[in-house]
Amino acid sequence: METAAQPEDRDHVAGVRARLADLVEGAPSPAELALVLRLLRSFAAKAPLAANELVRLLRAGDPVAVRDHAHSLKGSAANVGATGLAAVCAQVEDRARAGVVADVGPTAARLRSETDGAVRAAQILTDEYERVMA
Repeated sequence: METAAQPEDRDHVAGVRARLADLVEGAPSPAELALVLRLLRSFAAKAPLAANELVRLLRAGDPVAVRDHAHSLKGSAANVGATGLAAVCAQVEDRARAGVVADVGPTAARLRSETDGAVRAAQILTDEYERVMA
């Protein structure tokens, strides 16, 4: 199923595309393309679940659990070039490290918005890379 890019996806796609270009310099080999596809598919499958869990932890109010989970999601996001999501997670992680759990309402909205954008970008680029491999 091909994911159509929307105007609001442009920055998300650009960030992910730039990160992937760093991972595979020049024309990627078939093995590199396969690796990129696994990375993108894994992120697209796991990021929404991780974001939902982070929102649940924010509601529970445990700064240590919030910090650890935000750190993990931040790393996953940064690994694929989802810089907006990584930035939200970094803010949540920093506050939690200081013992403060971010306000769940606005934080959850930003987290979900950035996750949705990052997942759409991963799906768009997955479609693109699959066409290259075909």
